Amino acid sequence: MTCIAVLIIDDQLVQREGIANVVTGTGVMRVAGAVSSGAEALKIVEAMPVDLALVDLVLHEQSGTEVGRELRRVRPELKVLIYTREKSMVLASEIFREQKDLAQPGLQGYLLTRNISSSDYLLKICQQIDDFGPFIDPDILRWHFRFSELEPLTPREEECAQYIAGGLSNIQIADRMIVSRRRVENLINSLYLKFRILGDPGDPARRVILAESIRLLAGHRTPNRILGVIVIEDQEEQRALLCSNLGRDKRFKVLGSAGAGESGIQLACETKPDLVLMDVRLPDMDGFQATRQILKNIPNTRVILNSAVASSVFHQQSIQAGAIAFIPKRQMNPERIFQLFHAPDD
Repeated sequence: MTCIAVLIIDDQLVQREGIANVVTGTGVMRVAGAVSSGAEALKIVEAMPVDLALVDLVLHEQSGTEVGRELRRVRPELKVLIYTREKSMVLASEIFREQKDLAQPGLQGYLLTRNISSSDYLLKICQQIDDFGPFIDPDILRWHFRFSELEPLTPREEECAQYIAGGLSNIQIADRMIVSRRRVENLINSLYLKFRILGDPGDPARRVILAESIRLLAGHRTPNRILGVIVIEDQEEQRALLCSNLGRDKRFKVLGSAGAGESGIQLACETKPDLVLMDVRLPDMDGFQATRQILKNIPNTRVILNSAVASSVFHQQSIQAGAIAFIPKRQMNPERIFQLFHAPDD
């Protein structure tokens, strides 16, 4: 595979360096530059070939979408992926909107910052963009949609939806379904309503969001993400049991385990996990202190703290330390852990 040159634009140094480590970890990507402003990024794009730009939505001088469009005006073949903590379908429309008459190129991706934590996942996103076109983070779609509440699709709508997910144009869909182009347009309008995708009928960004929504609902998205996990627990038997349970679940990959806070922090820095499962009480420090240190070093990872004692005080201290949750040890099973990892942010 040809080496992919990646430009990172983020005004937060720690976050910028963390993403650079993820990029390097793919083995087939290299960091062409890691800068804090659009002006610096523009100089790099003008001076050398760059294949992909990862751009934070919020920059000091201007928005990431404005920076991304400016870079694509200079280098149209460049793919731009915007990342942020914000979940918004309005933002999705803004990212993907393309207005050729106004020289406003569309961008290729919308990703939650916390999900730029796995090198394999980042590589799969790039592959999906090559295969299907623009990418929107599945967690954003899950937040927006409640698929169990969606009105069922008719057989014709289902057929049309699959062609949209495959990237076919309206004319191509009409030929495949042996119907008029007007009939296809009516089917697509019905899909917009059923998938709750609002906006200007002429906005091409709606088509991108619809296609991604259909792929998510159909379950054939390319990036099937496996969560990399480390376990920090001083009780050897408990540590071995949890690692064993997670190891048998295909949604998780156990990257390692540690019996103390300091060794756990070092392990986290080495493995860059998606998730850290950590006991509150460790022999050399408490889990709250260790959580702060891990998140300082690797801000994109997520931490779940646990204890044999179900304590509201522990819960409050866990959230204050930056963990996403605190749960009693008796609830530490793969399904509960998976649910907590994917729970919407407050």
